[in-house]
Amino acid sequence: MKRMGWGRLGALAACTLTMFLGGLGVATASAQKSPMEVIKNATDRALHVLQTCPGGTPENIKARREAARAIAEDYVDFEEAGKRTLGRHWKSLSPEQRTEFIHLFKDLLYFTYIGKVDTYTCGQGDVIRYDEERVEGRFALVKTRVRYQDQDVPVEYRMILNGDRWMVYDVVIEGVSYVNNYRSQFDSILVNRSVGDFLDSLRQKVAELEKNDRLGS
Repeated sequence: MKRMGWGRLGALAACTLTMFLGGLGVATASAQKSPMEVIKNATDRALHVLQTCPGGTPENIKARREAARAIAEDYVDFEEAGKRTLGRHWKSLSPEQRTEFIHLFKDLLYFTYIGKVDTYTCGQGDVIRYDEERVEGRFALVKTRVRYQDQDVPVEYRMILNGDRWMVYDVVIEGVSYVNNYRSQFDSILVNRSVGDFLDSLRQKVAELEKNDRLGS
């Protein structure tokens, strides 16, 4: 299969995983719904945002971004995702450093992927197939496929039961995991540098991404 990169599917994944802040309430992600029902709900909301043509004004684009951020806040456990990206290094951080890291990690994801939402072509249909749900204790896996250029692209959602809510902590597209990708990057820095230096570099990276973003925060 030809690797599709971050096209329309990238915008959908960005909307459902990497946009953050805001929030529209927690009832939609309660444990009363199965993991697959939660993903269906999140995907429906993401597609509604992406397929609504916002117009080209900065105000309309920002509104679309905020809607995407709100969706992910409902469905993504960023602390769990961030903890897994650091792996064994997580326990080396103080409580204050952990709090700052999660904040910076959210900002990193936001400014890295928000442009994919901006470039999503509205008004086109997307076919999502929901294939399988696996639940093992507090963890779940939901397998889906997205129709893209006459091919079915596998997209998997890894989830954790956080209190009474099923939350996403990783998305795997064509076998490529968000968490594993960032863990590799962060580990290569932390094996040679202190936690303080790592956080400094992350602050600089986020500041650079925000400066280069066409709309900013």
